[in-house]
Amino acid sequence: MASLTDRSTNGTVLHRAGRSIVSRARGVAMGTAGLTFLLVLIGEFTAAAGAGATCNFTYPGCAGQLSPIGLSIPQFIEWFHRFFAMLVGFIIITNALVLWYRYRGTRISWAGWLAAMLLPIQVVLGGVTVTFATLFPDGYTPAVQLAHLGTALALFLLLVAAVVWIDQREATGGTHSRLYALGMVGLGFTGLEAVFAPDLVFTFWPAIQTGYHFFAHLSVAAFLVGALWARSIESVDAGIASGLGVGVGLANTFLVIGIFLISDGVQVVVYMLLFVQLVLFARLVVAGSRT
Repeated sequence: MASLTDRSTNGTVLHRAGRSIVSRARGVAMGTAGLTFLLVLIGEFTAAAGAGATCNFTYPGCAGQLSPIGLSIPQFIEWFHRFFAMLVGFIIITNALVLWYRYRGTRISWAGWLAAMLLPIQVVLGGVTVTFATLFPDGYTPAVQLAHLGTALALFLLLVAAVVWIDQREATGGTHSRLYALGMVGLGFTGLEAVFAPDLVFTFWPAIQTGYHFFAHLSVAAFLVGALWARSIESVDAGIASGLGVGVGLANTFLVIGIFLISDGVQVVVYMLLFVQLVLFARLVVAGSRT
């Protein structure tokens, strides 16, 4: 039996560890946002590769087992997606607790908690996507796919917003110079996104599609940051451009996520939206150049 001294020492160590984590709340928030972003990309690659429907309609295990041993490559991809999603889920909950302890009663804390509350919804949608939805003759139903991706992006953007608000609270938020830099980075994101656009340069294989979404999601996140910064520096033009940019970026994502057939008409719309996105980032550069 542990002595009172041992229990006291253990309690002190845990208390110090907890305080150390809380003192690094911004790093925890940034890490959580980054891992969630990675999870979204892994999920999109899994869907694009057709691996989501390979586990024989079982969930959360794959092909009737929890272990990856003996699974085929497509099944392992889906298994890894589920395993990584579980780990990130625990991290999102931890992040909510850290932000609540450090910034309780603020929008930072509420963003962390809302992301955590979306988790069970996302888990249910993930289960439906690979079980019930796959029983239909045409495979995944568009409604389920849309809800699953939409919830994932909402989680990611909430976590991005939390990081921005932490920066603003620590007096390192938006400035005109940072808005200018954000616009320039966004122009680069859009250019790279165009390189991976459907059949513009490369055939739209799963890896190319994932590359496209990598820059597409970063662009949406950049527009969200721009909108939050614009409010803090009272730039109406930047706020309007950023708000429109979030909508344009999300529309471009949903068009090529597998919900719609990528026809010639859809490709034309995608290219047009990319051009609009380029113009909106250029508008941020102009707004940021003002003093």
